[in-house]
Amino acid sequence: MKKFIAAIFALISGLYVIFGWVPDFVPFVDEATALLIFVKSMSVLGVDVSRFIPFLGKKGKAAAPKAPGQVVDV
Repeated sequence: MKKFIAAIFALISGLYVIFGWVPDFVPFVDEATALLIFVKSMSVLGVDVSRFIPFLGKKGKAAAPKAPGQVVDV
């Protein structure tokens, strides 16, 4: 059921991104929000389309833990 709902969201948001120049039927949803919904829906379906969108950003590496050693508080 989760994948079915994700597929519906992907279809609707994908069409909205493609035909975004049509007058808005939902004024608070713009093309960027529809693109984000599309990317997240596709990731639920198992397709990684975020690699084609450079401005979405990748999850960076976690900060390296500091080496144990003497701690000096001033």
